[in-house]
Amino acid sequence: MQKINLLKQKCKKLSILYVEDEEKVRVQTAKTLSIYFDKIILAENGKEALKKYKHQKIDIIFTDINMPVMDGLSMIELIRKIDINIPIIVFSAYDNTEYLLKTIEYGIDGYILKPFNFEQIQKIIEKVINKLFNTSHQTHILKLISGFTWHIETQNLYKNEKQVVLTKNESSLFKLLSSTKNATFLNEEIESVLFNDNYSDNKRVRGLISRLHKKVGTHLIKSIYGQGYELNLDE
Repeated sequence: MQKINLLKQKCKKLSILYVEDEEKVRVQTAKTLSIYFDKIILAENGKEALKKYKHQKIDIIFTDINMPVMDGLSMIELIRKIDINIPIIVFSAYDNTEYLLKTIEYGIDGYILKPFNFEQIQKIIEKVINKLFNTSHQTHILKLISGFTWHIETQNLYKNEKQVVLTKNESSLFKLLSSTKNATFLNEEIESVLFNDNYSDNKRVRGLISRLHKKVGTHLIKSIYGQGYELNLDE
């Protein structure tokens, strides 16, 4: 009991996203997760979950794989382009090699086969919480040129220690560009992650970059001709 109470204390302030298309399973599992977490955000499919993830602070993701509209693997792939560190736990009835290899490739933190029990959920939560608390004391500040810093944990941009106010899309762009050091992101990748719709128009990305240039200058985000964009790091 003491062990559970200690775990609850660590989980209490964390926000989790739980994605499951079957209502009965979603309600039952959410009830179990609520033993540990006060804030549980629910979604019925990957597309809905991705939208909620972009607009709310999420600490841990629990997801099914086989869902309509957007499956769990597609959602995880898109989220990993934004954040390579957020813990992701998969609940699935599938145990074939293809699914397992894909989840390993995307760096998930746990894979629990359905039907699962209380002990399995508790064990995986303990693992994830230990990972979160062991890394929470590490520095998560990315130094950029011209006195700018991007704070990965809070997703805030600073100029000489003064916060620069960003819109949701501007913040999401910085989050994506900072997810992989020295990486160039294509227009198509940025559009897919930020807008997540079937409408393709590179003008949206160019417009977003143009507005950011006016706000932070033209050198912070580099345009790589014929390829895409990347952050200009202070190295």
